[in-house]
Amino acid sequence: MIRSLLSGALALATLPSLGCDVCGMFMSLQPHDRTSTIGLSWRMRYREGTYTSTGFALAKHGGADHATVDTRYREIYQVADLRADLWFGQRWAVLGSLPLVNNYQSVDGLTTADMYGVGDALVIGRYLLAGTHCGPEEQRARHRLMLGAGLKLPTGASDRTFNGGPVGPDLQPGTGTVDVLGSLEYLYRKGAWGAGLNAIGRFNGVHQGYRFGHGLNLTGEAFRLFEAQAIRFMPSAGGYLELASLDAMNGAPVEGTGGPTLFTHLASRVWWRSWSLGLTWQHAMVDKQGSMMVPNRERVIIGISYNI
Repeated sequence: MIRSLLSGALALATLPSLGCDVCGMFMSLQPHDRTSTIGLSWRMRYREGTYTSTGFALAKHGGADHATVDTRYREIYQVADLRADLWFGQRWAVLGSLPLVNNYQSVDGLTTADMYGVGDALVIGRYLLAGTHCGPEEQRARHRLMLGAGLKLPTGASDRTFNGGPVGPDLQPGTGTVDVLGSLEYLYRKGAWGAGLNAIGRFNGVHQGYRFGHGLNLTGEAFRLFEAQAIRFMPSAGGYLELASLDAMNGAPVEGTGGPTLFTHLASRVWWRSWSLGLTWQHAMVDKQGSMMVPNRERVIIGISYNI
């Protein structure tokens, strides 16, 4: 679940977010730059793949005992969350998020998990380390660099069962751990064109002897801003990379976990008065995760926010 929550947690500049789900980095793009916002988002991750042996895949993903050769796995992770991005002056901002999750899994068409509940909340404090200042009509290049640090808190249940049977840690609403987060946001813009880079790293804690692999998620995109009276529209394209180390059980590495996944990244954002709407679609192009991990297929993120 940590993978879907946090990698989702930096991809919408509302949100991942986006650039990233939890970072709002758009200098002089939105009408009310560096103002506090509240928002709602929905994101979905779709995984699907066929396994020709049981192995650790069954132990990690639901513990089903009915698997056969050529077992078909399908997983859908959905997150709807309420978030607030609060600015204190011109350099400090704090972002908080409280998610509601639905994690679903089927094995050979049989539902083995369908979990609902509150997920793990997170809070990230960010500091504007460097930024150029110039009027909105000027054509000089502009830069913004923000650094952040925070925590993911164990507000979600991590010991739920489904139909009386065990549910793997990936499918629980929460992880049961306090995880340390670090973020970096960089934006370059000249005129209507620009590019951004968002990164979030996580150092995961241990729950009942199990620790998810530490991770790093990177989003890079190029954008073009269009303006028409009170409306601003910004399409963008780029890539999204997820990196994860091996999970660990009682300190021993769990083989078949971790690994990288590279997604394409297409997004659009619209600002109108105090409102903004974002849509992101990501398709897995390269999936080199371990053999225990159900392959990534698609990610979708939708977010709406309001300046307060």
